[in-house]
Amino acid sequence: MVTLWLLAAVPLALVFLLSRERLRTRVARRFASERLRGSSHPSRVLRPWLLAAGVAAVILALAGPYAGFTLVPVAARESNRVIAIDVSNSMGAEDVGTSRLSAAKGIAMRLADAQQGRVALVVFEGAPEVVSPLTTDTGAVASLIDSVVPGEVGEPGSDIGSAILAAMRLIESEPAQKADIVVISDGEEQGARVREAVSRARSRAVRVSTILVGSAEGSTIPTGNGLLRDTSGEVVRTYARSEVMREVARETGGTALENPFAAHALDPLASRASAATEKETQVRIPVDRFQWPLAVAFLLLFGGSLVHRGAE
Repeated sequence: MVTLWLLAAVPLALVFLLSRERLRTRVARRFASERLRGSSHPSRVLRPWLLAAGVAAVILALAGPYAGFTLVPVAARESNRVIAIDVSNSMGAEDVGTSRLSAAKGIAMRLADAQQGRVALVVFEGAPEVVSPLTTDTGAVASLIDSVVPGEVGEPGSDIGSAILAAMRLIESEPAQKADIVVISDGEEQGARVREAVSRARSRAVRVSTILVGSAEGSTIPTGNGLLRDTSGEVVRTYARSEVMREVARETGGTALENPFAAHALDPLASRASAATEKETQVRIPVDRFQWPLAVAFLLLFGGSLVHRGAE
């Protein structure tokens, strides 16, 4: 510690005090009789040493020494949540006042912010991609959520089952932790692994909640070059489908929500996130013992004052 370097000045202080004591003795012999000077006081010679030792003790007290530890109970909520966002081209449809993906990102950020434990992010189209592993840095996850765009994975289609399986792999890396999955999509399922994913989640007691974003009336999909068209040149129209999303939530004990844009619409999932398993741990905190050298310093300086009495 930087404060301890001040101990190097203690020998200099001792030399100064010793030289000052010798000077006092010489002056006293010149101007006072032996009887009046009191220079023969037997403990007077200890004064420089007592003062120097007192200064050293003060420096040690300023350094903040500690001895021993005390155990302090700390309660922490532990849970893992994986958020899976559909980034297929159909999520670019603007039938919810904005694009489906923009709405999905806003929902995902609110869920990440409400999470009491760790959160991970998976995006998916025809294949899933892990964007963030499980982390307590919800700010970093929110930044990643904000950066996703339609078609990011580069695998056309929408495979909800594969997204759930990718989320399960993250959860299974820490099987002792309570965990759940939230899938945000327009429900246009084009994969073939939903049943496998549901079975795997149920076997590990992992709830999969679903959030449907989009309208059943359907919408076109704007692109940078106009509207999205199929290979025959026809304008593509996309429809939000709730059947698969509801089935996944029902089979795994999760919650199914549709366009939850109202003020408290996400409360069922936010409250579930806050109901994480509470784990109490014991933290070792060092016990500050600055009082010990400070008490020694007081005694030494007081002793130096006592031996000074009657010596003038």
